[in-house]
Amino acid sequence: MSRILVTGASGLIGRHTLAHLVGAGFEVHAVGRSTAEPLDLLNTAAVRAAMARIRPTHLLHNAWYTEHGRFWHAPENAVWLDASKALFAAFAEAGGRRVIGVGTCAEYDWVRSDTTPWRENDPLAPATPYGRAKNDLHQWLAGQGIDYAWARLFLLFGPGENPARIVPHLIRCALTGEPARCSSGRQVRDFLSTQACGERVAAVATSNLSGAVNIASGVGLSLRDLAPLIEAATGRPLRAEFGALPDRPEDPPYMVADVARLNALGIPTFDLKAALNIYVSGFR
Repeated sequence: MSRILVTGASGLIGRHTLAHLVGAGFEVHAVGRSTAEPLDLLNTAAVRAAMARIRPTHLLHNAWYTEHGRFWHAPENAVWLDASKALFAAFAEAGGRRVIGVGTCAEYDWVRSDTTPWRENDPLAPATPYGRAKNDLHQWLAGQGIDYAWARLFLLFGPGENPARIVPHLIRCALTGEPARCSSGRQVRDFLSTQACGERVAAVATSNLSGAVNIASGVGLSLRDLAPLIEAATGRPLRAEFGALPDRPEDPPYMVADVARLNALGIPTFDLKAALNIYVSGFR
């Protein structure tokens, strides 16, 4: 039986991959801060010992430093870059065969004004330490001569995320009646639930795909058009004050993924309305 070690297994994404991996026939070893198999990924000796003991054939690496509002420029990105390289090296030394790394849309060049879906081979020009660390890790992994895939995540929402993020913020405002102060709302984004993300990452892990793979819905929606969906899911009016805040100059007007590579795996189309209904049910 193939054995997969999943880091960040209790996190926003990792926990939603586990059932899919078990269903695909893997013996799953879930490590994280709140799992039955705790492992300090910043402790190289502990990582090497775990690899020697488990002997995983596959590695899905979700774990990273992700404190909301801080992770973009945090010095911890460099720490996790080094720790991730050590993790991958220990995996290979223990006879591991396939690595699935988790990247980000922040690896792409955001200084663009076109409205074409972002493809995996589009220019990479990360503007933040977070994006640069992820891109550096991908480029390093690509040169190691091991079978791998690199899952580039776009805009996610789901239980457990920071309430200041856009989707939970709008839901909370709709439920409480508080005004939601927003930017222009004309930015077009690609939304995907963490549950659907986990399903897609697991599908990539169990596939033969190699290299970068966008993990997203492939459907663009402006923040202004998101507001009515929030109203429908909550059954409440949303007092969205668009234009109350300035648009951030570093944010691209259009950020939608080309998901042709992902769709080749036959994954069902993502239903945003249904996902929002499920998410809202947890707020009540």
